[in-house]
Amino acid sequence: MQANDPIKLEATLADGRRMTLSLPPTDAQWAADGIKGLRPVAPTHTGRGEEPPALPEEPALPLHVALLGLGA
Repeated sequence: MQANDPIKLEATLADGRRMTLSLPPTDAQWAADGIKGLRPVAPTHTGRGEEPPALPEEPALPLHVALLGLGA
């Protein structure tokens, strides 16, 4: 990670892609230091992980029953 500009942060990801974070000027006290207030954080995981389980197959509700859920 490198700080080329006080309002811009550039990083190269592990797969070679480049990422740029720009912070607009602001009067917010928590952002007064610009990117100097940011620090790199190691990723907690990579990849997508396991696929979620499929939704169970259920018959469609009749229209009048479905409308009851909308308060109609």
